Amino acid sequence: MQTHQLYRLVLWVLVLVGFVVTTGMKTVIPEDAVLAAPGLTETGHWGVPETTFTLPGPGNDGGMFIPDVQTRFPEVDWDNLDRLYIPAGHYKYIRLQNLPNRSLANPLVITNSGGQVRVGALGHYYLFALGGGSGWVLTGRYDPVSQTGHADYPGHADGAYANSSGTYGIYVNDEYGQEIAGMTVGLGATQYELEFIEIARTGFAGISLKTDDDGDALMEDVHIHDLYIHDTAGEGMYIGSTQSQPQHKFKNLHIYNNRVLRTGLEPIQIGQMGDGVNIHHNVFGPGAIGWRSAFQAFQDKNLQISYREGAVEIHHNVFIGAMDALILLIGNDIPGDIHASGDGVSIHNNYFAQTGWLGGFIRSETPQAAHTIEDNYFRGYRFIRDEVYQVDEASHFFRLSQSSGDFPITFSGNRFELPDQLSFVSALADTDGNGTEGNVIGSGNVRDTVEPIEFVNFGVAADFDYSRIEFWTEKATVVPEEPPVSYEQDDIAIYAGVPYRCQIAVCASGLVPPDNPAVWQELPPFPDDVRLAPASTYTGIGLLPTDLPETVFLPLIIR
Repeated sequence: MQTHQLYRLVLWVLVLVGFVVTTGMKTVIPEDAVLAAPGLTETGHWGVPETTFTLPGPGNDGGMFIPDVQTRFPEVDWDNLDRLYIPAGHYKYIRLQNLPNRSLANPLVITNSGGQVRVGALGHYYLFALGGGSGWVLTGRYDPVSQTGHADYPGHADGAYANSSGTYGIYVNDEYGQEIAGMTVGLGATQYELEFIEIARTGFAGISLKTDDDGDALMEDVHIHDLYIHDTAGEGMYIGSTQSQPQHKFKNLHIYNNRVLRTGLEPIQIGQMGDGVNIHHNVFGPGAIGWRSAFQAFQDKNLQISYREGAVEIHHNVFIGAMDALILLIGNDIPGDIHASGDGVSIHNNYFAQTGWLGGFIRSETPQAAHTIEDNYFRGYRFIRDEVYQVDEASHFFRLSQSSGDFPITFSGNRFELPDQLSFVSALADTDGNGTEGNVIGSGNVRDTVEPIEFVNFGVAADFDYSRIEFWTEKATVVPEEPPVSYEQDDIAIYAGVPYRCQIAVCASGLVPPDNPAVWQELPPFPDDVRLAPASTYTGIGLLPTDLPETVFLPLIIR
């Protein structure tokens, strides 16, 4: 039995004896449990390979084009191959499709060999595309026993988060070349895993996971963890289609321990969600920093969810930055979906900060689906959306659509710091969000001071207003009038991936940062060590710790 299989067997035994107790939709971890996290220097994670195969390196055009890997290499035993190696090099693009059907208990592990696999910034119309198959893993994790990755490119292994850009074994960076995603997975792919990969400076989303226009497809048992996605012009994570039906569902989707930082649009946009979705211990934001010049209007939220059926749980994350709403939750009623008691979306024990308008908008038409907003922290409200859009300041933080059905929408135990004139929930008469009105229930919500979260080293002070970080633009191109955009002193504008600080009272429109050093001070790259600082008010929120013994790997339990 390989090492990783033994780990999982032990973990399931622990689950069966009650080490982890699941109550309702929440995963409850006993206080005395010892949990180990991704990011530790771990060896043997994927077992010792017995059979390996190395793909050819870049072709004459600088890319790797393999639309049917099984047909291209018939000599390979694809049912039993342990490692599929991508040789180190700078690729114009990689297309690797018709991957074999395996199981995550005995996966095909795809990894870099001989150094770093770098993709992008060479002028191609797509970057890293994977398609088809099941039971495969794409990883840049350095593990000398499992023979994955490379010693010179460990990424954030052993907690080395600070200034880790460029140090991952698999590195996609397009330098904002075109409006394309950094990494796409589709063509019927399911039961796969992405880990220890960096994706940066893409003209669209960091990752895009979906098989478009195929309602019969299904992505399930997908695990996305330990990714470092940053400085994207579009979404950080674009998961599931936003197009009209028919589209496939996502089930048993697990997203954890990721850094998704400085995204032009939403840091995380998940659509077509079904049962078993668990999103936890990530840092998302600052988000929507390209809100004035996005590819189209209204793409400036943070957590965007389109929900269909089953149980979805979102917990212990950090969400920072939005100009429309920090949370957009839409519950859909799609013919053929299966609904049952206990369905719904639970958003609990998260930290939310910095919005330019709303805290959230909820519209649910999903039968039998309850929505719960519980034990979260909210702070950092500053109404500035009217600088671009013709909107008035709302009188409430959460807005509920009148078409939100008859099943309960519950707000409980939330702590929020808002101006006194702003009510917490639009549907409740009590301005602190307590009481009952129809299917909307509020209890234990408290208006009080909420301390800012403190990271080990993001690159700004803990009390910095993250809404003052934006992509530089001369005009607000998302509205027809295209008003000029100026910046105030100490605002940070990112131009071509480089941050600049406005060092005078007003940095007027049209003053391009690198061409005006007397106006704009060039700053060093953000360190992006967004682990919780030891002195932070919050515990258990954000990235999983990397200083605990290797005893139990929490996400594998949740699997």
